[in-house]
Amino acid sequence: MTLDAILFYVFGSVALLSALVVVAQRNPMYSAFALIVTLASLSAVFGLLGSPFIAVLQVIVYGVGAVKLGGPRVLMNWMIRVLGAISHRTETFVAATFERFVTDVR
Repeated sequence: MTLDAILFYVFGSVALLSALVVVAQRNPMYSAFALIVTLASLSAVFGLLGSPFIAVLQVIVYGVGAVKLGGPRVLMNWMIRVLGAISHRTETFVAATFERFVTDVR
């Protein structure tokens, strides 16, 4: 068994287990962190399969894009607000930070 095959099975298993944690976890913050692990391990799997464009694209869209206005950031903010998982003080801080990033994009 080659190193590529071993790494493929390791990253594939990590992706599968972290995807199960995303669905099964009751705490939305842990679920969001598991989603980040899932996306990172899938990027590694795409890289191992010989598709570097998709691997880098996934990192740019879900990794770098999450700093400004990416999908996982919006999803995490929506989960926290809808489920009321954090206190009002922290929620206003998250909303103010999100608003600041949106105005930076414009």
